[in-house]
Amino acid sequence: MNALPQEYPFVHIYAQHKPRQPVIIKANTEGLCVLLNAIINAIAYPQQNGMAEVFDGNAEMYEVIVKVVKTHDQLAPLPDQNSQQ
Repeated sequence: MNALPQEYPFVHIYAQHKPRQPVIIKANTEGLCVLLNAIINAIAYPQQNGMAEVFDGNAEMYEVIVKVVKTHDQLAPLPDQNSQQ
Protein backbone atom coordinates (compact mmCIF):
# COMPACT_ATOMS: atom_id res chain seq x y z
CA MET A 1 0.00 0.00 0.00
CA ASN A 2 1.24 3.49 -0.86
CA ALA A 3 1.75 5.99 1.91
CA LEU A 4 1.18 9.73 1.72
CA PRO A 5 1.96 12.30 4.40
CA GLN A 6 -0.76 12.67 7.03
CA GLU A 7 -1.53 16.24 5.92
CA TYR A 8 -2.94 14.99 2.59
CA PRO A 9 -6.75 15.03 2.46
CA PHE A 10 -7.93 11.43 2.75
CA VAL A 11 -11.62 10.72 2.12
CA HIS A 12 -13.48 7.51 1.38
CA ILE A 13 -17.22 7.66 0.65
CA TYR A 14 -18.93 4.29 0.94
CA ALA A 15 -22.01 4.00 -1.28
CA GLN A 16 -25.26 2.35 -0.26
CA HIS A 17 -25.77 -1.24 -1.36
CA LYS A 18 -29.51 -1.18 -0.59
CA PRO A 19 -32.09 1.58 -0.07
CA ARG A 20 -32.17 3.18 3.37
CA GLN A 21 -28.67 2.07 4.27
CA PRO A 22 -26.46 4.83 5.63
CA VAL A 23 -23.77 6.38 3.51
CA ILE A 24 -20.50 6.32 5.44
CA ILE A 25 -17.78 8.93 4.95
CA LYS A 26 -14.38 8.20 6.49
CA ALA A 27 -11.81 10.98 6.37
CA ASN A 28 -8.96 12.61 8.17
CA THR A 29 -9.36 16.22 9.37
CA GLU A 30 -7.79 17.61 6.21
CA GLY A 31 -10.13 15.56 4.03
CA LEU A 32 -13.19 16.75 5.94
CA CYS A 33 -12.05 20.37 5.56
CA VAL A 34 -11.60 19.97 1.79
CA LEU A 35 -15.03 18.31 1.53
CA LEU A 36 -16.63 21.04 3.64
CA ASN A 37 -15.06 23.70 1.42
CA ALA A 38 -16.55 22.00 -1.67
CA ILE A 39 -19.99 22.03 -0.02
CA ILE A 40 -19.67 25.72 0.92
CA ASN A 41 -18.55 26.59 -2.63
CA ALA A 42 -21.52 24.72 -4.11
CA ILE A 43 -23.88 26.70 -1.87
CA ALA A 44 -22.17 30.03 -2.53
CA TYR A 45 -21.95 29.47 -6.30
CA PRO A 46 -24.89 27.18 -7.19
CA GLN A 47 -24.36 27.66 -10.92
CA GLN A 48 -21.04 25.81 -10.53
CA ASN A 49 -20.14 22.51 -8.92
CA GLY A 50 -18.18 22.40 -5.70
CA MET A 51 -15.14 20.18 -6.14
CA ALA A 52 -12.72 18.53 -3.74
CA GLU A 53 -9.53 16.74 -4.79
CA VAL A 54 -8.87 14.03 -2.23
CA PHE A 55 -6.99 10.76 -1.85
CA ASP A 56 -8.39 7.30 -1.21
CA GLY A 57 -6.89 4.53 0.92
CA ASN A 58 -4.59 3.51 -1.94
CA ALA A 59 -3.12 7.03 -2.14
CA GLU A 60 -4.85 7.63 -5.48
CA MET A 61 -6.33 11.06 -6.12
CA TYR A 62 -9.96 11.47 -7.17
CA GLU A 63 -12.54 14.26 -7.28
CA VAL A 64 -15.64 14.65 -5.15
CA ILE A 65 -18.20 16.81 -6.96
CA VAL A 66 -20.92 18.64 -5.02
CA LYS A 67 -23.87 19.98 -7.01
CA VAL A 68 -26.87 21.95 -5.77
CA VAL A 69 -30.20 20.80 -7.23
CA LYS A 70 -33.62 22.40 -6.88
CA THR A 71 -36.06 19.60 -7.80
CA HIS A 72 -36.61 15.95 -6.96
CA ASP A 73 -36.29 15.16 -10.68
CA GLN A 74 -32.71 16.44 -10.62
CA LEU A 75 -31.93 14.00 -7.79
CA ALA A 76 -33.56 10.95 -9.38
CA PRO A 77 -31.20 9.84 -12.15
CA LEU A 78 -27.68 8.77 -11.39
CA PRO A 79 -25.34 11.33 -12.89
CA ASP A 80 -23.32 10.36 -15.93
CA GLN A 81 -19.78 9.90 -14.63
CA ASN A 82 -18.37 12.00 -17.46
CA SER A 83 -20.86 14.87 -17.37
CA GLN A 84 -20.40 15.83 -13.67
CA GLN A 85 -24.15 16.51 -13.33
